[in-house]
Amino acid sequence: MRPPLPLALCLLLLGAAVARAAPPEVEATPGRVVLGEDVVVEVRVRVPKGAGPVRAAASAGTWERTRVEGGAERVFRWTPPPVRYPLWAVLSFWVEDGRAPEVTTVRLPLLGRTTLDVSTAPGAEVVVAVGEARFGPVKADGHGRAQVPVEVPPDATEARVLATRGTLTTDRRAPLEVPAVRPLVAALTPDPLPVEGGGWLIIAGAEERVPASALSVEAEGADVKPVDPERARYTVRPRADATDVSVTVRWSDAPAGDAVRLQGAVKPADARPADVVLIPDAPALFPGHGVQIPVPQPSLFLLGGAAFASGANGGPLLGLGVTVPLPLWRWRVAAEAEAGLRHASLDGQQAGTQVRSRVWGMPLLLSARVTLFQRGSFQLDGRAGGGVLALSHHLSTKAIEAGAVFPDALDERRVRAMGFLAAQGAYGLGRWSVLTEVRAALAPVETPSLRAELGGVSVSAGLRFVP
Repeated sequence: MRPPLPLALCLLLLGAAVARAAPPEVEATPGRVVLGEDVVVEVRVRVPKGAGPVRAAASAGTWERTRVEGGAERVFRWTPPPVRYPLWAVLSFWVEDGRAPEVTTVRLPLLGRTTLDVSTAPGAEVVVAVGEARFGPVKADGHGRAQVPVEVPPDATEARVLATRGTLTTDRRAPLEVPAVRPLVAALTPDPLPVEGGGWLIIAGAEERVPASALSVEAEGADVKPVDPERARYTVRPRADATDVSVTVRWSDAPAGDAVRLQGAVKPADARPADVVLIPDAPALFPGHGVQIPVPQPSLFLLGGAAFASGANGGPLLGLGVTVPLPLWRWRVAAEAEAGLRHASLDGQQAGTQVRSRVWGMPLLLSARVTLFQRGSFQLDGRAGGGVLALSHHLSTKAIEAGAVFPDALDERRVRAMGFLAAQGAYGLGRWSVLTEVRAALAPVETPSLRAELGGVSVSAGLRFVP
């Protein structure tokens, strides 16, 4: 017996509703992260039984895996980015089943740690409030100085400082220098993109809704068109002759360099589905995933100071170098190249002969820098390296005999090896940092007329600039 037509139509509509992919339920633990701690966020994604693979994308940080299959609950693990300033992390999840994705977005606050220097009355109890959180109390020393460690959430612009001494309480505001970061996550789905039917470009930010009018989207190898002006969702139609698709997404008012760039493969019309291979330790950037990771940039530094060595070996020094961060130990390791100038001089008289000696050393050094400690704007680094020292020595003498003067001069040049160890402190002020360094160097030099040590212990100060 056949069911009546209205009943059959209802069953058909019910089946279509069940078959349509519902937004995944997502739970992240912990729900907030303090940067600088080795924390891995575990994200549990619940989907209907029998749902297709779940995909994940993030505005920053790294995934253990970005695609998980099987079961009603899928587990993702996400590591925060190696930065210290507060920002929002946007994590997006969806079921990849060939239909328009229903995306669930989680916004995690990443808190930065810093230390506020407070000047108040000696012995006062200092409490700092940042948003709803309170830090302290910390007792000011005999000079009225107190240092209060605080945790700063994204979007915080100021802290409230309360200082209490006896029955008197002062209340003032202190600005917080937090970089303006607008997170953006974008992804292409499915992966690879089929020529027939195409796919979608999904975009999310820290705001609840991201309108298409606020974005700039450029594509190569495909036609990209917005589906809903109030939501950042686009259709992606690969061109018939394309083997891959490149898409660049950024905020319309942001510089061209602040963009998320996606690279997605295209599946030809006659290609069979490839087997999915899951790599546990896959890198942060997957084809088709827009993961934007803030990366430390190369910088320039200038140091000037004085070296202290035995005898007349001391003198001024100058160094100019470049620092290139390396993706080791969360970007705490960097390679450096430095060119410098070192001077020593001697004026004296020996057995009726006036001696005037001038030594110029030009070290060319390669070194490794390791960040040992960092809190707020302060950073302590260790440096070790070596290279060569090009030496120029000018010696002039005047022998005085029976009222007559017999001048003589000598020029020498040598190249010798040099090595050093150093501890360097830095205080960041935006793109600039103020540097102080204590260095112990070994650079013995010996010529027929000179025996010197152009190393010794030196104290320097200077600046670092990030272009």
